[in-house]
Amino acid sequence: MSEPRRIPIIVFGVGNVGRAFVSQLTQTRRTLAQRYGVDLQPVALGDSSGMMFDPAGLSAEALASVIEAKNSRRKIGTLPGALAGIAPREFVDHAAAQGVPHAIVVDITAIDGMDVPLRRALEVGYSVVMANKRPLAGPWEQARIFFESTRSGYEATVGAGLPVISTLRYLVDTGDEVHRIEGALSGTLGFLCSRLEDGEPFSTAVLAAKAKGYTEPDPRDDLSGMDVARKALILARLAGWPLEPDQIRVDPLYPAEMASLSVDEFMTQLPRLDSDFAAYMGALVGVPRYLAEINPSGGVVALRMVGERTAAQLRGTLNQVSFFTSRYAEHSLSVLGPGAGVEVTASAVLQDCLLRAQHNV
Repeated sequence: MSEPRRIPIIVFGVGNVGRAFVSQLTQTRRTLAQRYGVDLQPVALGDSSGMMFDPAGLSAEALASVIEAKNSRRKIGTLPGALAGIAPREFVDHAAAQGVPHAIVVDITAIDGMDVPLRRALEVGYSVVMANKRPLAGPWEQARIFFESTRSGYEATVGAGLPVISTLRYLVDTGDEVHRIEGALSGTLGFLCSRLEDGEPFSTAVLAAKAKGYTEPDPRDDLSGMDVARKALILARLAGWPLEPDQIRVDPLYPAEMASLSVDEFMTQLPRLDSDFAAYMGALVGVPRYLAEINPSGGVVALRMVGERTAAQLRGTLNQVSFFTSRYAEHSLSVLGPGAGVEVTASAVLQDCLLRAQHNV
């Protein structure tokens, strides 16, 4: 039996999902090598402070030291042997210069600017896998390379571990024409809407979501709707509609004057929104859902009152995406399930790495 092909893995971002990805990769690496003939070997792990790097492959001890450091909130750049202060774009060139071949660069950050090192990775012949939505949701001319390259994977960007991206790709690749897409794309806002449906005041529902760890440290990052808008834009572009960010209209769940408040001030002032949401709930028929609706001309991301649609049946953090196409005209093709979670998101990243290794490297 021939030796499995060695595929170097470079990881930017070792937060909760990043650590889960490394753990899953470590646990499954031998099985995947035996089953598919590819050895996914971590050679670099990095955060904003630097990279731990060994072109021959990071040892189990090195991987453990990085995970231990991140679990205790220490920076990778402070660890012995780390490349402190090296930027992602600079590191991609460094890895290529060190003779690291056919690598897969994995972006599990949530920061702007990662399109630059990821484009560079494609230029030097590497593949890229993203859980970070931002490189895919910027101006079309910057993002289009990731949609057009066969060495790019981004299943984890929409629906966490749900097969949303792969389902849409199947429709497009087999010649179906997508006419519109609708979906509830935020587990956090799904939880919030379920609480509103149960009669809770808006402020109490937000506090409950924050207490459960569903929101970002600043809940406005969720309540703004921008994360949903990025997901909608990714789906639109994969469907063949090269929309720009400003073609997705976003209705946030708080007024503009609350955007400049500190987090503590925002949380303190939340109860003043309760009466507005109560009036909204009482004036319309149906249940509240924060939905994205997109078509070739643009999209809307907003709170809706829905009745008989599938979205009305959702509870808690469940996500649902419906594709209305030429083949699925009378009844849409829908994907439904948990749309958030560290382990399921990490598993989508791992699956993308395996696919890139099998087909593109």
